[in-house]
Amino acid sequence: MRVRRGLTALALSVLSLLGALLAVAASVAPPAAAAETALVVAGEPSGPGGVSTAACPVGTHLTGGGYRLQPDADGPVRVNGPTADARGWSARAERGSVVAFAVCETED
Repeated sequence: MRVRRGLTALALSVLSLLGALLAVAASVAPPAAAAETALVVAGEPSGPGGVSTAACPVGTHLTGGGYRLQPDADGPVRVNGPTADARGWSARAERGSVVAFAVCETED
């Protein structure tokens, strides 16, 4: 009988402590998520075999990019990647024209 009362008292104490911890956890606000906005920037169409570069505007940073071959393009894409300063994206088709795209996000 004493053991049962002791276990009951212990269980009530643990439940009370758990309730207090949950109340504290519920009162703490989660950190605010940073609001980033994606922006896709297109470069000028290249001349045949030339390079197209899309640059991220000031206040943004590059997160990715790509390209679109123009109808006159024939042959593989030889360049498809970030610019040397990582502020934009460049693309070049072996033959024909290409347009580069940069995916940029606002800096917080």
